[in-house]
Amino acid sequence: MANVVRSKILSVRIEPELLAAVKARARRNGRSVSSEIVFLVRSSVEATPARASIKPISGWLRDMDVSEDIDDFREARTQASAKLLESVRRKAQRIA
Repeated sequence: MANVVRSKILSVRIEPELLAAVKARARRNGRSVSSEIVFLVRSSVEATPARASIKPISGWLRDMDVSEDIDDFREARTQASAKLLESVRRKAQRIA
């Protein structure tokens, strides 16, 4: 029993039409619906390699310093959004 592979149970929401198509495909392939879904997921994961690296920023943003820390990024985004909102408000007041 030491070599027993344990699997996890996962609940998934699926449209009735898609479930019917998966059931039909499973019947054609001689698999259970669960086995067919595992087969499809495994095939997709194996066929799509993970990105090797993050693409560098290009265009006019390439010269900007970008923090690797998500908290710094969020703070910078918050500040940029506040500046943009203030700019829009000033323009709206000039028009009104």
